[in-house]
Amino acid sequence: MKEVLINQLPDLPFDVEESLNQLRINISFCGDGIKVIMITSSVPNEGKSFVAQNLWRMFAGLGMKTLLIDADLRNSEMRTKLDMHLKDGSKMQGVAYYLSGQCEMNDCLYQTNIENAFIIPTTTNVVNPIIMLEGERFGQMIEVSRKVFDYIIVDTPPLQSVADALTISRSCDGTVLTVRGGETPRKLVANSVQLLKRTEIPLLGVALNRVNKGSGGGKYYGRYYSKGYYYSSYGKDKNDSKKERQEKERKLK
Repeated sequence: MKEVLINQLPDLPFDVEESLNQLRINISFCGDGIKVIMITSSVPNEGKSFVAQNLWRMFAGLGMKTLLIDADLRNSEMRTKLDMHLKDGSKMQGVAYYLSGQCEMNDCLYQTNIENAFIIPTTTNVVNPIIMLEGERFGQMIEVSRKVFDYIIVDTPPLQSVADALTISRSCDGTVLTVRGGETPRKLVANSVQLLKRTEIPLLGVALNRVNKGSGGGKYYGRYYSKGYYYSSYGKDKNDSKKERQEKERKLK
């Protein structure tokens, strides 16, 4: 198996890391049957790829063999943002290569320089990938991965843009919806929740992104989610002074 070097995965601020860690813990409480987790959003720029990448890294950091599948085939920026390159300098193959039959899974599955973290990237954007996603090879990729990995994180396109995520959801065990606090209209979020409810997999919860924890941002969206859904709000909490944040860090050491 070839190794991909990830050169751009910066350390997170304390409060951001703690919120994402809470999200990871909540997912682990969903049970052993929740293994393949789809991360999506309503519209672009809500931070879904950020959530996917960091959940992947956190599960791997706990010693769990974790796979990240970049299934945003139309407009992926993950390869560029992570600054990924093969260690031997050769050309990378990705999801589209496998789905179109140009390679086998072992050719596009890469070990990374992060321990226990593996990735199937998107290396070539596809104008209309829905036919490939509906084909049997995508489901086969997921089923093979289930036998090898403890967790599989699947990053998908936004729900309101194209139907790709709903198609992908058929192969997953649960979904996390990323919402940009104070920016994404409530009606749009409500529509996304309804779309996900029509699928056969559960909506595990909502990651509320870029919201001040003391602003009541969760209440703004709260009435759209049933009992049992959780929020993970990340972003700088303006109610915490620098001294208070340092004190939190000291207590955790």
